[in-house]
Amino acid sequence: MQPFEVLCVGCASSTVPYESGMPIASVSEQQPQRSMSCPDPRRRQRRRGWLIALIVGAGLINGCNSTNPPTTVLRVARTLPGNDKVTSADNARERRMLRIFKANIQEVIPGLHIQPSVYTESAITTELRRQTNSGLGPDLVISDASTIQNLFQANLLEPVPLTQQQRAAVSPSLLKRVTNAKGDITGLPVSQFVQLACYDKRKIKSAPTTLKALAEASGRGQIFGLTQAFEDLYWSMGSFNAGPALVSSLRGNKPTAAQTHQLVQWLSWLRDTSFQQNVMFLRNQSKLRRQLIKGELHWISCWSSQLPELRDALKENLGIDLLPAGPAGKATPISKLQVWGLGRNSSRQQRHSSEELMEFIVQPWAQKTWTLRYRTTYPVNPAAASIVDHQIPGIEDLYLTTAKQGILVGDEIVAALDADAALTNAFQDVLNDVIFGTEPPAKAAAKLHTLLSPST
Repeated sequence: MQPFEVLCVGCASSTVPYESGMPIASVSEQQPQRSMSCPDPRRRQRRRGWLIALIVGAGLINGCNSTNPPTTVLRVARTLPGNDKVTSADNARERRMLRIFKANIQEVIPGLHIQPSVYTESAITTELRRQTNSGLGPDLVISDASTIQNLFQANLLEPVPLTQQQRAAVSPSLLKRVTNAKGDITGLPVSQFVQLACYDKRKIKSAPTTLKALAEASGRGQIFGLTQAFEDLYWSMGSFNAGPALVSSLRGNKPTAAQTHQLVQWLSWLRDTSFQQNVMFLRNQSKLRRQLIKGELHWISCWSSQLPELRDALKENLGIDLLPAGPAGKATPISKLQVWGLGRNSSRQQRHSSEELMEFIVQPWAQKTWTLRYRTTYPVNPAAASIVDHQIPGIEDLYLTTAKQGILVGDEIVAALDADAALTNAFQDVLNDVIFGTEPPAKAAAKLHTLLSPST
C-alpha cells in the first residue's frame, strides 16, 4: 500500500463506516415536523459557547439546558454526481451515513434533526424549483461548486452571509470558486475530494507513474479509462505545465510563446492518447467506475469520494496510486469541492440552525476530526489541513501538499468556469473536438484563449 492510501482507502475498510465528505445523509427518514425556538433568552450565547468549547476540547453544552431540548428539523437536499439513478445500494450507504451523522451532531446541537433527500445533478434544478415554488424547499443543499452556482443563478438559493470566523476558516482560493460575478457567496465549501488513480490489482501489478509508462502499458494490452470532462482531466495539464497559459488568458493577457507551447503540448497529448487502442475516453466518471468494476477497464482516474463504492465491489483487488507525471512535472489535479448552500423556504429558526451548523463545520476541530475519522476528504480549513498533514503518514506525497502553486492555478481556472455555464460548455466543446481529432491542437489553443479572455 502506498503511504497516501491511508488518507483515502482507510475509509473503505470494513471497520470504518461509509462516508463521502462531511457526513450529511441523503435518505429520507421520518422526523418530527415542527420547529420550535428555545425559551431561554441566553440560547444564542450558549450556542456560540459550544463552538469555542469544541475547538479547545472542552465539554459539550446542552443547548437549552433541559432533558428534552426543542426540536428543529432541517430539510437537506444532496446530489449524486452526473445522471446516475439513486440505487438501493446508494440508499443503504446513505442510511449508514445518516446514523453516524445524527449521533455526532446531536451531541453538539441537541434537538436538531435532519430530513434528507437525494437527487441526481441533472434533476436537482427541476426538483428544487418545484419544491421552492410550493414553499417546501430544502433548508440546506449539498453539492459541488458548479451545481451550487447554477442553483443560485436560478434563484433557488440565498447568498451565504459569511462571518469573519468563516472567512478565516476557509482558504481564499476555495471561496473564490463559490463567488459569483456580483461578489455573492453562493455556498460554503466544507470539504475537498482528491483525485487519484484506481486500478484492478488482478490486471495491473503496479500503476504507471508517468504518462510514458501509461502509453507503454496500453500497448501491452492493459486498458485505461479517462473521462472527457475538463475537471477530470485537469490533472494531466499539470503534467505539461499547461495551466499558466489559460490563467494568462483569464487575466486579459496574451500567453507567452512558452506558455502557448505547453498548452499545445497538452492538447496534443489528449489527441494522441485518444487514438491509442487501449485508452478509452468516456462521458463521465460513473461509466468509468462501472467498467472498472466489471473488469472492462483496468485503470481509471477516480475521486476519493468514490473509494467506498469501489472498495465494496473490488475488495482487496482495488489498487490506489498517484496520477502519472508528465514531461513537465507531477500531475496536479484540482480538488472537487463539497459545498453547502442555503435554501429559500427556511423559517427563522431553521435558518439560524443552518447557519450555526455551517459555522461549526468549517472550524479546525470539526474539519480535523472528520478528515481523520473517515479519510475520504481533505480539509478546506488551512489550520486543519496543517494538522492533518502531520497526522497522516505519507500525505506529504499527495499533490495538495506538494503542488500548491499548481493548485492555485487550477482553482482560478475552475472558479471562472463554475461561474459561467455557457463558458464551461464552450470550453468543453473545444476539448471534445481535440479528443475526437476534429480540431488541431494549435487552433484549439487559440480558441481557448479567445474564450477565456475577458470581453471588451
